[in-house]
Amino acid sequence: MRMWNEWQRWLTQAQQVAGDIFEPLSAAHPLVILPLNAVAFWVGLQLYRRSGSPLLHPVIGASLLVFVTLWLMGVNFEGYQRGSGLLYLLLGPAIVALAIPLKQNLAMVRRAGWPLMLGLLVGAILAPLVAVLIAVLLGGSRMVLIALTTKSVTTPVALALAQELHGIQSLAAGVVAFTGVIGAVFGPSILRRLSVTDERVLGFSLGINAHAIGTARALEISALCGAFSALAMGLCGALTALVLPMVATF
Repeated sequence: MRMWNEWQRWLTQAQQVAGDIFEPLSAAHPLVILPLNAVAFWVGLQLYRRSGSPLLHPVIGASLLVFVTLWLMGVNFEGYQRGSGLLYLLLGPAIVALAIPLKQNLAMVRRAGWPLMLGLLVGAILAPLVAVLIAVLLGGSRMVLIALTTKSVTTPVALALAQELHGIQSLAAGVVAFTGVIGAVFGPSILRRLSVTDERVLGFSLGINAHAIGTARALEISALCGAFSALAMGLCGALTALVLPMVATF
């Protein structure tokens, strides 16, 4: 039943995206926002490849370029979100595609066994819990706490959870993006300084803490690293989506 409801919601969003294309042309029109996203990411990717610095991750460069352009055009977040409707619609299928390296390395994933599952359980609980506890000590509002509980899941899951928990979707998306970028930029170097050289552990850590952005970084390291990252991201997202709504009711 839940799957059917999700499918209906996806179809409704698809109809809305199709309808937005036929709206009068404006600064927030999909025909303006979609090319802006594509060009910004391409520029960010070129800067990243030429510099070789993790501090110039494509998401960082693209986000800054999009932010400045939207500010100059006077487009608010709601307008940008609506103009990017097609990209939001494709987030789910894009995440599913990350299962390809997992399938290619399935035998090695199976051999990891219970230690892998134990690491997932501990990581999935501690990652949001530590952030929430710090926010509580600093007097964070309920909306901030809700956003932080979704910090270690990928964007489609975070947006759905924020909506279900009556949180602010834009805040949740921002927290998720920030978490992913920080994890992808600094995670590999920190783990190597801690003498973590096993690509399975490296990928699993990136998947739990930096979700899709971390998985993209893991795939740059190796297919094996990407496979374990995709596994961790998927299982962590599923566990959080199942447990968080129940915990939030208490």
